[in-house]
Amino acid sequence: MIIVMEPSSLKQKLHHYIDIADEKKLQAIYTILEDEIEGDYFYSQEEIKEFYDRRQKHLSGESKSYTVEEALNLVRQNRK
Repeated sequence: MIIVMEPSSLKQKLHHYIDIADEKKLQAIYTILEDEIEGDYFYSQEEIKEFYDRRQKHLSGESKSYTVEEALNLVRQNRK
């Protein structure tokens, strides 16, 4: 049976467990999650290249950029 918890409750329970778990259990948890913790899992090489390409376009003025306030105003206008 799978119990679904609110994310904040789940995080609190995991934080608490990690605080009290013995070294052997911590090592087991780490082994399961090691690739995600240590690996280059957030962004692929293609995504990283796209970030650099977009940054270059921004710096050269080739693409339109917005401040946070401008972006929020655009979103607010489109919600109406």
